[in-house]
Amino acid sequence: LCGSNTAPLLQKVRQSEVRLFLEELAVLGQATLGGMQDFVFAISAGALILVYPLVVLVWILLDFRAASRGHEVAIKTHKDSVSKFQSMPCCRRRSTIKGVHDDKVWAPNPKPGRWPNGLLVSLRLHLTSAAAAFFAVVYGVIFGVVFVMRLFTYSMILSPWLAQLAYKYSYNSRIHHGVRYGPNSRNYLDIYLPENMPAPSGGQGGKVPVVIVAMGGAWTIGYRAWCCQIGLRCAEAGVLVVGLDYRNFPFAQVSDMVEDLENALDWVFANITSYGGDVSNMALIGQSAGAHLQAMLLMERAIAEARIRNEGKLAHGAENKTGADAGQQDKTTPGSLCTAQGDWSVKDFKVWVGVSGVYDLVDLDAIMHSRGILSWLPGLCGGGDATPPAQATTAAATRTALLARHSPRQLLKTAVWSSSIGDSAVALLPPAFIFHGTEDNSAPPAAAADFAEALKDRSVAAELDMRSGVSHSGPIVENPLRGGDLQADLVLSFLGGEARQRLAALPPPRPRAPA
Repeated sequence: LCGSNTAPLLQKVRQSEVRLFLEELAVLGQATLGGMQDFVFAISAGALILVYPLVVLVWILLDFRAASRGHEVAIKTHKDSVSKFQSMPCCRRRSTIKGVHDDKVWAPNPKPGRWPNGLLVSLRLHLTSAAAAFFAVVYGVIFGVVFVMRLFTYSMILSPWLAQLAYKYSYNSRIHHGVRYGPNSRNYLDIYLPENMPAPSGGQGGKVPVVIVAMGGAWTIGYRAWCCQIGLRCAEAGVLVVGLDYRNFPFAQVSDMVEDLENALDWVFANITSYGGDVSNMALIGQSAGAHLQAMLLMERAIAEARIRNEGKLAHGAENKTGADAGQQDKTTPGSLCTAQGDWSVKDFKVWVGVSGVYDLVDLDAIMHSRGILSWLPGLCGGGDATPPAQATTAAATRTALLARHSPRQLLKTAVWSSSIGDSAVALLPPAFIFHGTEDNSAPPAAAADFAEALKDRSVAAELDMRSGVSHSGPIVENPLRGGDLQADLVLSFLGGEARQRLAALPPPRPRAPA
């Protein structure tokens, strides 16, 4: 009686036990990581408090010693020169003075068995240069130690929080990882489903707002996993989040990244309804390089749509053609980073939110040079329509024109945006909300303010939130560590419905660092 039914029953029992064990292990892991936060923070902060001042003190002492020795050497050299001149015979003094006034180099004939004076001076200069080089190396080593120590301590403080995010990102069943949206490398996206909605069921059920996120990474280390924090938080508030990935420099340039984002939006508008998303209630948010690329995409796409509308070819809006008819038309616009493919328009977004964005590469290039940083921005902008204007006859002018061609703030100054096509493109742009911190040392705050003002001058519904005391990483690192919801709060306020109310009703995130 038991032989035929025992095996399946035991198998189910084993599976349930394994599942229960894994769930308990996951809870234990999260609790352990949470408990490590305070311990690691205390150890790292203590090490920084004890060791960092000692290294800085040694640096100051070496600097003072070098300055003192340099002053003593200068005084001694001057005294030696004066005493030597005063000990000369009168005839040699007059010859020396005459040689100086006649711009002639005078030197007495060396006596047999003695080194020439010029060789002694040269040897002294070489020794002084060697000492300066030695202290320069010492300074460089100490600076490197301090820099590595600060970076290590910063990483140690963040590691428990990042480990928890990595665990949630890897094992959360509501996240659909690595959905392919395009033919190129790294053309993948993640979908964060709200906790209170069922799994995808062919578009059945109610629709929820959609937030599309493109994070930064200096155009070099961007990755879709960086969207995890805002994605999970918005999902808790009942909003579907799409985290985009795109190719990075040096394997791609700005034109390639903009192309990736456009392909991703094509996929989202064509497929997000099957996941329960509402294409009529969508918002874009980008951070740092992601904000720059989204701004470039919106502006280039708006110009491309305006040109096609003026030619009567755009199957959208007033033309009111079907998606099939639109797909049969060639919407490629010469001279643009966008192709205007896909049956959607930039005006379909409720809002675009730019957080700590880079809107002027010309200014950023100048800042990098002023700080002694080798700028790779021209290489980043090497693709696309990079032909400089006719007046750009020098290398510097060509460089500036190339950077301006890929800068949203500079694009608004071009002739096309002052034409009738530019007027049509302005009418298509979605409302813009630009958030920036006054302590942002990576993306110039002045460029963000100027970009917002330029959008307002063109009658775009633009709003600037210049937050005092906020750094470049504040919205994505410092604010979440202190239990804030800055990014989610910024974007959800524009989606309407109950999204922001749900966010306010949620318990605040647990602070991971002291305020």
